[in-house]
Amino acid sequence: MKLKYLLFSTPFVLLCIVLLISIFGLKTEMSWSLADNVSDQLSLALRAELNKEKEDALRFAIVLSENSDLSNALAEEEDDFAHMKLKHIISTINKHVDKTIRAQIITPEYLIFARSWDEDNTYAGMPLEVYRSDLDEVKKYKKPRVSIEVGRRLGIKATVPVYKENKLLGFIEVLRFFDESTSFFHKLGIDLYVLLDDNYYNTAVFMQNNPSVAQYIVANRSMNMVNLKLLQRSDFKKLRQERVLHEEKKYIFYEPMHNGQAEIIGAFVFVLSQKSLERFSRSSDNLSFLLAFSRNDLYAIVKKEEYENRVYISVYDKALLSLKDTVPHEDRELFIEGAKEVLSSYTKEELIAMMLHYKISRRIKGKIK
Repeated sequence: MKLKYLLFSTPFVLLCIVLLISIFGLKTEMSWSLADNVSDQLSLALRAELNKEKEDALRFAIVLSENSDLSNALAEEEDDFAHMKLKHIISTINKHVDKTIRAQIITPEYLIFARSWDEDNTYAGMPLEVYRSDLDEVKKYKKPRVSIEVGRRLGIKATVPVYKENKLLGFIEVLRFFDESTSFFHKLGIDLYVLLDDNYYNTAVFMQNNPSVAQYIVANRSMNMVNLKLLQRSDFKKLRQERVLHEEKKYIFYEPMHNGQAEIIGAFVFVLSQKSLERFSRSSDNLSFLLAFSRNDLYAIVKKEEYENRVYISVYDKALLSLKDTVPHEDRELFIEGAKEVLSSYTKEELIAMMLHYKISRRIKGKIK
């Protein structure tokens, strides 16, 4: 009887084991499929957030470059007045706008002229040439530039050259440090780590005491220390190759960081708990707007970005024209002259494309017949 029971139960036990293995394998496969999907959406969301930070930085830098007090101070080498004026403007912006920005003025010789975050203008005259080879491109092409760059800190830098009668007076620059992007993902329950390759250790002197992860220096000004320890235990070589790791019931996502020359200078790394990933897969909570995007949506958005940017000869032209409704009355005439000069270099078809890109709201008078 016992033998018969064992013979009967053995196939049943084996079947249960096979089923359990299959269910576990299927569940694992589904988890990785979801993780791959989330990886694509995080990449898309990161791109959108960084573009927002870049556009904001460039917009503020252009407005500052049009300020006559600052340009006159540069022309007359009145660095103390420029420092006072710049501090006042940036303080007002940070007070009334939900953003924190820093700005600095640089001479044509790449010396610090004034900084908004200095209490006294003690850093005036400090050379930046060793740290800021990216300024060469701004000087060469005489056009604004916005990109992720390594200076004494890693950050988004929007640089606008200031000219008077074709003479370069200097550069006005707005700096951002990924605070908004970090906050955006944190609200979704995702930790974002901004990592700089330690090949730039000697350049990024203000980051030399920051925590490190593998061969990276952590650039974040705020971070989750528990997940930082997790990253320090993780295999980054494998992470770079596979883009996604599953470690200690958490998912780690990798996205390379490029500077303005398209060189890889670091990485953006996301940490998301397994519970959060599973919750997102079952509900419309938090990441639903990301998961709603398909690969086709991603392709469409990339193509849209390419089309919109292709209309403009430079990113400066796009940013300048976007400021048309924010220019103060006293600077209106100067802005119109600059806009006319910009628009004269475009064809009729390109001007139509620009007009169609904006939402036009006009009140139509008359009767429909």
